[in-house]
Amino acid sequence: MNWHKIKRLILVFLGAFLVIVISGVAVANNESDITIFRMGTDVIVPEQQVLTDAVAIGGSVTILNEGQVTNDAVAIGGDVILKPNARVNGDAVAIGGQIVREEGAIVDGSEVAMFSNAKVLFDRFGLFGTLYLTNALFSLISLIVVFAFGVFLLLLLPGHIQSITATMHQHPFKSAMWGLGGIVSITLFIALFAGSVFGFLLIPIVNLAFAVAGLLGAIATGLWIGKKIFSHRETAFIPFLVGMLILIVISLIPIAGGLIILMLNLFGFGAVLLSRVGTVQPENIQKRFDRLEGTVQPLGG
Repeated sequence: MNWHKIKRLILVFLGAFLVIVISGVAVANNESDITIFRMGTDVIVPEQQVLTDAVAIGGSVTILNEGQVTNDAVAIGGDVILKPNARVNGDAVAIGGQIVREEGAIVDGSEVAMFSNAKVLFDRFGLFGTLYLTNALFSLISLIVVFAFGVFLLLLLPGHIQSITATMHQHPFKSAMWGLGGIVSITLFIALFAGSVFGFLLIPIVNLAFAVAGLLGAIATGLWIGKKIFSHRETAFIPFLVGMLILIVISLIPIAGGLIILMLNLFGFGAVLLSRVGTVQPENIQKRFDRLEGTVQPLGG
């Protein structure tokens, strides 16, 4: 299989992925049931009204007397309030709030209330402020974990990490394509085999491999950024530390920061795959692609 066929295969993967996504949206649009979804405000189910789902982000869901939600009632940053004789056939979920049931109200499914104390944050900082703080805290913890593993792996497997970083530097486009192709392949694999015996056995292994490759890619990304500043440093620890600090600062940028981190890690993840977890040097990668393109004859040919 030459490089042109590999490119076409990646495009087929992307096309299949888009078909799956678009098909899911079409099915959702063909539903005739009534669903209310609102952000930054409350959802109120009128008396004796029947809805399919009621979802409020940054607000509460209130089901008035004899109102009914046939599936789920979900409030993020608010309460789920059931007035007398109101009913939820599915689950009642309140994240950052509480579930309040008045006399005669019924929840057939589960009642889930999480982070009830977080309602103070929603009241103080609003929906987007709370989401930003949560995202910033999650990003900070994630990058600290990556840094800790990175220090350990730079001591244990310095050659592999350096090889992945060099692959990112010398083959950025190929790294991005391999990263994108890897994510699409994993998504399609899980979508196709979920629920089967084959999937039950292999999906956990695939997810573990994906997590390990993602971690290695994030470590290499931090080192790659640091080397852009300290290109002449013999030791990798100082560039890695500086690179991780830069990633932490980037993660604090609202919305765009998370997207930038995601794109950078896509290059790192692809470099892990392209370099075969750091076991193939960038120069050998280029020679292999040249042979696939037919520009270099194999040895002895």
